[in-house]
Amino acid sequence: MGVKSQTTLPNVANSFLGANDTGISHFPSFLGLKMHIRCYANVTSANQKGPIALFDSGLPFFSTAWVSVIPSVLENMPAWNISKACFMDRYGMGWSDASPFPITTQDYAMRLRGSLQVAGLTGKYVLVGWSWGSIFVQTYSLAYPKDVVGILTVDGTDSQWGFIHANQQAVIGLTNVFSGYMNMNSMGTLEALSETGAVPLGHGWFNSGSAYFPDCAVKATQDIFLTNKNLRASIQEYNIMVLSSAMLNFTYTLKGDTLKDLPYVNLFASHDQDWINRQTYMASLSSNSMTLPVVPANHFVPFVNPDAIVSALAALSNKIKTNPAKIWGRGLF
Repeated sequence: MGVKSQTTLPNVANSFLGANDTGISHFPSFLGLKMHIRCYANVTSANQKGPIALFDSGLPFFSTAWVSVIPSVLENMPAWNISKACFMDRYGMGWSDASPFPITTQDYAMRLRGSLQVAGLTGKYVLVGWSWGSIFVQTYSLAYPKDVVGILTVDGTDSQWGFIHANQQAVIGLTNVFSGYMNMNSMGTLEALSETGAVPLGHGWFNSGSAYFPDCAVKATQDIFLTNKNLRASIQEYNIMVLSSAMLNFTYTLKGDTLKDLPYVNLFASHDQDWINRQTYMASLSSNSMTLPVVPANHFVPFVNPDAIVSALAALSNKIKTNPAKIWGRGLF
């Protein structure tokens, strides 16, 4: 077995939908790092100038986490007025370059915007973030409001996350766990452990036989998980979570910025009352928001209930069409 190196990453073209996959991978270089962005185009003649939907995953996942919704997104792009749907890998994750240093979400948003411009993926954006990816959705929207026409958060992390003691302790614990994974991987024992089911989905290991993920996507994700490049990037991200959420909270509370009337759909699972309260607060940041429940409640929505994400995207598309922002993005900040 042994440790897999960055040079043995699976072929990206064969790692998503399998045969007849129409996606195109972009590798724009910006500020010395290449980012992988996998895009699927609306193949109809309609909506060619519509916004681009950008999907960012939870931690420690990357672009393949969204494979379960890609077929439905392809089917509904014309009706949703989307010209492209693009799925990003944050640095060190998936097929993106590793960074020599941790990159905060605020820095990542700036780098993503530059990478999108290098790749020619410019225009208006609909931002979709699951879990930790929701911090990106909010950060990017506040940094570049004229670029964004709507957002969807999927059981998303909120700006108050970093102030919760249990979360601060979880970061320390996960850092230790992933450091252990790296040591095991270097000794060639992590793969066997993962295949026994001892590494949970929440740590990024895809189990075989998923109802919503083709075998090629599962295999590619497993192969990438079993690289110290990916494991090291996970540690880097765990160590910027508290800072990044605190910086977002600073923007909301001390600077007084909100999401104004940006079309916003908040899809969330009812874990406990505190989580519900924080999701309600997130939704309240826009006067043009709606909340949708995930039933049954489960944080791993792309894996267990991708239809809920598709329904939320349809609701967001309708909101953008029938009640677009009038204040948001007009320079009135």
